[in-house]
Amino acid sequence: MSYDLIIIGGGIAGSAAALRAAQNHLKVAWVLGDKTTAKRSRGLWVANIDNMVGIHDGIVKEKLLKALKGERFQEAREVLQQLPPQPISTRDLIRNTQQRIQEEFSDFVDEYGKVADSVEREGENGPFRVRGKDLDLSAPFMILATGVMDRQPIVRKTHKGEEVAQPNWVYPFANRESFLYCLRCEGHLTSGSKTAVIGHGESAAQLAMMLHERYESVCCVLTNGEAPAWKPESQRLLDQYGVGVHRQAIVDLQGRAGDLHAIVLEDGKEVPVSFALVSLGLYRVYNELACQLNAELADPGQPEDERHVLISHKGETSVPGLFSVGDMTKRQGEPVMKQVYTAQEYAVRAVDTIDSRLRAARRSAVLAESGQV
Repeated sequence: MSYDLIIIGGGIAGSAAALRAAQNHLKVAWVLGDKTTAKRSRGLWVANIDNMVGIHDGIVKEKLLKALKGERFQEAREVLQQLPPQPISTRDLIRNTQQRIQEEFSDFVDEYGKVADSVEREGENGPFRVRGKDLDLSAPFMILATGVMDRQPIVRKTHKGEEVAQPNWVYPFANRESFLYCLRCEGHLTSGSKTAVIGHGESAAQLAMMLHERYESVCCVLTNGEAPAWKPESQRLLDQYGVGVHRQAIVDLQGRAGDLHAIVLEDGKEVPVSFALVSLGLYRVYNELACQLNAELADPGQPEDERHVLISHKGETSVPGLFSVGDMTKRQGEPVMKQVYTAQEYAVRAVDTIDSRLRAARRSAVLAESGQV
C-alpha cells in the first residue's frame, strides 16, 4: 500500500508524529510494533510525567470538581478530594493519542500492530519500502522512532535456595518509580530522601554530585562489584560532599509494593534508601532499520548497537527523506536530550518539514498540468 508517510514506532515520539501528520491530513501508515517491541520500550518505565508544564493529574481533578457542582454531587466531590495522586505515564499519553487518532482521524492513519523487519529504498530518490509479516508498505517519506533501552543493574538475589543473577528484580521498583533513570526527568523526586546512584563510570560520579548539589539527597554510589572508573577530581569532590562509595555486589532489594526501603550488598550491609538512580548507560539503540538504509550514526568509537542516529535540526538523517525522532537520535554539536517534550517537539518538526515538501511538490505538479511552468 502507498502512503505519504510511514512512521515506525509506537512510543511518545512515534505517537506525536502520527497525531501531527493526521492533523496535517497526510495519508499515514503507522507501524506500532507488537507486544514484543512494546516490552523493550523505555517508555515502559516512565510511570509519572510530572516535569512537564500541563501534564499533571491536578488539572483533571480541578476540572472534575468544577463540573460536579451542586448539592447532589457533594458526595462525589468528597470522594474525589480524598483520592491519592493519579500519576500520568507515557503509556497514558500514548493511549490517549491513539484514541484521538482513531476517533478523529481514522481516514488518514492506518495503524499496523506489526513489526517492520526490513526497510529499503527503491532507487536513489524513490519511495521507501517497509516489509514484515503481512506488511508491505511504500511512501516517499519515513520517520523512525524505534527508541532505546537502558542498561539495568544485575542483582544477584538468592531465590528458592539458588542465586539468580538477573535485572528482573529491578522491574517492580522501576514500575513504581523507586528506580530512576533520568536526572532531568526525575531528579526532583529525590528531594528530602536518601538516594543511591548505581554505576561505576564518570557519569555516575557526576550524577551523585548533582543530586547532592541540587537536592542534598544522594547518600552513596553503589558500583555493584565494579571498580570505580571516574576521575580523581570527581572522587575528591565526592569525599568533600560526604558521598560514600560501596563496591560490593547488590544481592537484594527490600521494599513492599515497589516502594524501595533498602539495598542489600553481598557483605550483608543494608543501605537504607528510598530511590536508586541508575547510571549504567544504554543497553542498546534500536537503530537497525536506520542502518539498513545506511543512515549516518553518531558516537564514533562506540559499539554500533549503542550509537544514536545523527539528525539535522529538523530531524532528517543523512538519507534524504528519512527522518528519525525521539531517544534514538542525536543532533550534531548538541547533548542527547531524552525528554518527552523534546521527542514531541522534534516529531512535530519532522512532520511539518515533510508536509512542506509534499505540498511544494503538489503545487509544482498543479502548475505543470496547467502549463504555467
